[in-house]
Amino acid sequence: MPVSFLPGLPRINLPPGGGGGVKILTGVSGGKDDEENLLFQQAMRKATGLNIILEKPPSYDQVLMQKLGAGESYDLIYLGQNQMYNFVRQGILLDLTDRINNSAVLKANYPAGELEKIAVNGKYYAGFNKLEVFTLPNVNKAITDRAGVDLSRLNTLDDYYNMLKTVKNHMENVEGKKPYYPFYIYMPDIWDLQPWFSSVGLRRGVFFDANGKKYSPYATAQAAPVWEWLAKLYREGLIDPTSFTGKTADMRSRLWQSQEIVLDVDWVAWTGLYNNNAKIAGTYPNQVQVVGLPGVKGPSGIYFLEQGGASLWAIPVNAKNPDGAFKVIEYFATKEGGLLLSAGIEGHDYNMQNGKVVLTEIGIAHSRDHGAPFPISTQFDLAVLGALNPGTAESYAIGRRSDVAIETLGFANGELDTRQYYDIMAKWMTDCIMGRLDANTAIRGAADELRSKRIID
Repeated sequence: MPVSFLPGLPRINLPPGGGGGVKILTGVSGGKDDEENLLFQQAMRKATGLNIILEKPPSYDQVLMQKLGAGESYDLIYLGQNQMYNFVRQGILLDLTDRINNSAVLKANYPAGELEKIAVNGKYYAGFNKLEVFTLPNVNKAITDRAGVDLSRLNTLDDYYNMLKTVKNHMENVEGKKPYYPFYIYMPDIWDLQPWFSSVGLRRGVFFDANGKKYSPYATAQAAPVWEWLAKLYREGLIDPTSFTGKTADMRSRLWQSQEIVLDVDWVAWTGLYNNNAKIAGTYPNQVQVVGLPGVKGPSGIYFLEQGGASLWAIPVNAKNPDGAFKVIEYFATKEGGLLLSAGIEGHDYNMQNGKVVLTEIGIAHSRDHGAPFPISTQFDLAVLGALNPGTAESYAIGRRSDVAIETLGFANGELDTRQYYDIMAKWMTDCIMGRLDANTAIRGAADELRSKRIID
């Protein structure tokens, strides 16, 4: 959209400690194109009183590394949790521990416990861009209803096994869809098996034990019942064979477009996206009605689900205006900053009517996501965004239940090489699921290789 209507920017009266301009290199957050980035930049200037200079290049990760490697100075950079760990090791990031601990704004807005998830040896090097959501089982209730399955009774691995058997029998013998493989698991990143490992109280990743030794819960004897369960599902034709070679896009299209599966594990937002896509296609709710479930209850009565790695804002050590940059971190933590990062720019993406966001045609296309579909602020009321995609609010609410624990991947305090970990685990445990190795042999093989690569001790 042309931005020739933009008025000249007013003279900025910077607050004390703000310094000059704040030069920001951003990836996901911001406008959807170069022209809209100017509107986003103007909205940030108006809100913060700071002279914001916003850069949002394509191929962001590559450009970020090139610019930092060349010694170019930025006051604020957007990065993921894994990148943060790497940058901390390289001495690229400013230690923000004192600033964060002394910030009344962050104390009033950050959810309890979130900062501990990104701490590095007890220190903080970044602030949050958004509240990361979690993955959970998504089930097409339109199919399970036809098969006579009561989803409220799914609590154990056996319950899910029986549901999948019932659906397979119905789809093949009543609806004539043969062969029907009702469950898709995405194995290249062992993503995401967490709702099933909840049954034995285990989490994905690498952790430190009481003696300070690194271990991988999925590669221990305690994990064997879940790997054996998955192998049984595969043996009985309940797991889609393309799970081992396909992409997440294949998984998603099979759930809502072709309805060739009834169950997967995906992000909370995808519960609603599946349904919204089906509404557009005219298949909701009779053919597609996806609902989120908490998975399998663990031994302690808690459902363990996995939160995504954090998307963050950090200040490089060569920043020229760290004070101004930290004020932007604080702004993004507020409900006002969250509204910009979700609904977008007032007067462009939306207008306010009776205290609610009313999206423009442009805003509808942007789907309430300018970097933070779920703002981090505890004071942000999702209701202000208006009606969400069907099923989104219900799935999101699962993470607020007292019997649900949402935790991140075990990054081993930033020491984990995630790609090596995924590749090793996927290789050995695919052999287990496909029946080429028994669970205990595969677990020992995975643990030995992880140990040889110094991923675990």
